[in-house]
Amino acid sequence: MKNNFQFIKGIFTAIAAWVGSAMGLLPPTFALLLLLMAAEVFSGILVAKKEAFEHPDNRKNQPLRRKIISSLYRKAGCILTISAAVSMDCLIRKYASRMGIQTDSNTLLGLLVTIWFILNELLSILRNANRLGAVLPEFLVKAIKKIKKYINRTEL
Repeated sequence: MKNNFQFIKGIFTAIAAWVGSAMGLLPPTFALLLLLMAAEVFSGILVAKKEAFEHPDNRKNQPLRRKIISSLYRKAGCILTISAAVSMDCLIRKYASRMGIQTDSNTLLGLLVTIWFILNELLSILRNANRLGAVLPEFLVKAIKKIKKYINRTEL
């Protein structure tokens, strides 16, 4: 059951990347990712402020500046990963054409990675909204917990 949601997310990502690649959607998809990254940072700031307000004596609450910087490092890593994937797309397209192989897509890997990060940002925003007090549907809360558990135990 743990891997089912991850599998479904992977299938959705692959289909969306294929459709997006066929339609040349990398620039607007990347713009959406940047917008969601900003929303996620903002929601994280709100969560940090709320937790610091509710528990002023809790030493586990990191300073807000530290949380923001850590989040920005993660965002930079996402953008570097997308850059690497787009570079791989360019290399594949260039060398495939030199070998006489016809390729239909321009940015399949770049779009695939971008959509994957979009899904992660959406889940993080939902998790932050839940921590701020928004009532989420039960199936959504379970899905977020499963994905969080999976991501926490996944290492490169």
